[in-house]
Amino acid sequence: MGSTRLPGKVLLRIEGESILERAVKRLREASSPEDVVILTTTLEEDEPIVSEAERLRAPVFRGPSLDVLKRFQLAAEHFRPEIVVRATADNPLVDISSVDRIVRALRGSDTEAIGVRALERSDKLAKQGRHREHVTLFAKENPDEFRLAYLTPPDALRRPEIRLTVDTPEDFMFMEDLIRLVPENGRPLPLERYLDAAADLARTRC
Repeated sequence: MGSTRLPGKVLLRIEGESILERAVKRLREASSPEDVVILTTTLEEDEPIVSEAERLRAPVFRGPSLDVLKRFQLAAEHFRPEIVVRATADNPLVDISSVDRIVRALRGSDTEAIGVRALERSDKLAKQGRHREHVTLFAKENPDEFRLAYLTPPDALRRPEIRLTVDTPEDFMFMEDLIRLVPENGRPLPLERYLDAAADLARTRC
């Protein structure tokens, strides 16, 4: 809730649903995760997130505000998963198919996945503040310590010119207009359905 550029952004509503609700619904459409857990801080200002999670019937874990890596590690100790898939709650158009692709690749990273042993090792070794603030950054920057895999998305999803995260009021207005353009009929759609509309919308705003 304490975002400086767009306070309370994950609970802003688009077509009657909060950004957090949209992210949770899309993650639940993926076949790999056994559950979707909402991680937030112990700060009082994040109580509304807990209330929203309860409304969505999603488990919640509360941890340190600034040490996000520790928050994930403690959540992993609590829920005991084999694999942790990380998706940010400021993206109401999480790519459903990428969740299953990266979990398949890890058993043999937008969304990332990390094995619990790698998460535990990162938590023990990471000392710099920027490594504590980002869950997978330490592993990415230490390829000698971890096995890394970067998956190439399908051609239909390879659209680096399109921005779909919500960090600013302008991002939110763009996302709101985009979702209104694409008829969802109450069901999460594949990301591809939004990309062409996003490109057209971006061109009209240039």
